[in-house]
Amino acid sequence: MPSRARLLPLVAAGVLIGCGGQQPSPKAPPKAAETVKITQLYSSTPQVARGEKGLVCYGVENARSVWLSPPRQELSAALSRCVDVHPEATTNYTLTAEGADGQRVTQDVTVTVGPARARIIEVKVSALEVARGAPVSICYKVANAASVRIEPVHFKGGSRGEGCTMVSPRETTTYVVTVAGAGGEEDHERVTVKVH
Repeated sequence: MPSRARLLPLVAAGVLIGCGGQQPSPKAPPKAAETVKITQLYSSTPQVARGEKGLVCYGVENARSVWLSPPRQELSAALSRCVDVHPEATTNYTLTAEGADGQRVTQDVTVTVGPARARIIEVKVSALEVARGAPVSICYKVANAASVRIEPVHFKGGSRGEGCTMVSPRETTTYVVTVAGAGGEEDHERVTVKVH
């Protein structure tokens, strides 16, 4: 049996013999809450025509809740996602991400709204097949027009929403109706009149 004098240095060194117990391990420090971050925010459609939708894309990290406003729209806490927006006028959107500890971060992106896009609603012709030199009417309805023209007859309809012209083709002809908008965009429709 070891002498008492031999045991004392072992106990002082923290070695317990025959007790079966373990020294308590030091507790790990509490984990700090991870910082909430907005990693990206942009619009893939920074300019849209009035009445059209836009697209805002975002990414967040360590977020418990995420929303976009105005109006407030709850979003998922995703690393990369895009959502539709429907601005009536140029709008500054704010993305807010909130962490588990209540910390919030925000970032802004602007979607600019321009004039409504010009478009052709319909084009009608009185006949698609005619005898040589017979009269044919070409009528149209358009929206958001700065100007309307019909080629190859050099017809100019101004900015009115509808109009007609008469043609007398002497050979099979393709007529092109073009509407131009205030932003310079164009919409076209073709119609062919066959001549026998």
